[in-house]
Amino acid sequence: MINKGIWLVGLCLLLAACNRTNTADLVASVGERTLSRADFATWAGVPFDSLSAEARQPLVNAWLELAMIEQEVEATGLRKDADVSRQERELLARFHRAVLLARLPEPKITDSLIADYYTTNLAEFRRPMDSYLIEGFWCESDDTLKAFRRALERADTSQLRSDMVIWEGKWLTDSRELDPILLEAVRKLPAGGMTPVLPFGEGYRLLRLHELYPEGAQLSLDAVRQEIRERLLTEQSQRRQERWETEMRGRYQPRLMGDTK
Repeated sequence: MINKGIWLVGLCLLLAACNRTNTADLVASVGERTLSRADFATWAGVPFDSLSAEARQPLVNAWLELAMIEQEVEATGLRKDADVSRQERELLARFHRAVLLARLPEPKITDSLIADYYTTNLAEFRRPMDSYLIEGFWCESDDTLKAFRRALERADTSQLRSDMVIWEGKWLTDSRELDPILLEAVRKLPAGGMTPVLPFGEGYRLLRLHELYPEGAQLSLDAVRQEIRERLLTEQSQRRQERWETEMRGRYQPRLMGDTK
C-alpha cells in the first residue's frame, strides 16, 4: 500500500511538472485556441525569444483577434451561408493572385529599352504648355529646411543622409499640377534656382528648378527617363500577367461540362 501511495504521489508530481512545462511554453490563449512558442514562430516567421516584448506584442494581439474571430465564425456556422462562403473564396483568390503575381520575376527595364522608346515616340514628349523639371525636398521644421537650403547652395546634402530632410524626388510638372503658390515661385526661377521655403501639408517644402521647357519644346531623354521607365514597367507587367494566365489555363485546362455548356 505504501509503495502504491508513493507511486501515485510520484505520478501526480510528474503530471504537475508536465503541465507547468506545457503552460510555460504557451504565449497566449483565447477560447479553445492556444499559441505556443513554436506556433508563434510559424505565425510570425521569427522565433518568439528573438523579439523584444514591445516588438512581439502587436503580433500576439493580432493572433488573439484572428483566433477569436475564427472561433466565432465556427460557432455561428457563418460558412454555411452560400453567399458568405463564395465571397470568402473570391477574396482569398484575389489575395493569392496578387501574391503569385508579385513572386514572378521582375521585368527588366534597361537603359537601351528606354532610349528606344524615346526615339520611337518623340512626338509624345513635345510639351503642350510650359513645363518644369523640378526636384523637391520636405521637412516638418521651417528652420531646418531653411538651413538645408543654405547648405544646398554649397552642395552640402548631409542632412538628407541624417533623414532630417526628405527628398521627394525629381519630376516633370506643369501649371495643371503645381499648387498656385508653388507655380508662381517656380516661374521666377532660373535653371538651378530654388524657391523660398513654403508651407506644404503638415510641414514645409523647397523646390529646385533643373530645367524649363517652354510650350512646344521637345523634352530631353533625361527629363522623361523616369516616366518612360514607369510606362515600360506597366506594359511589361501587363504582358507578364497575360503570359502567366495563359500558362495557368494550359496547365489546368478549365472547361464547361454537362448542362453548363
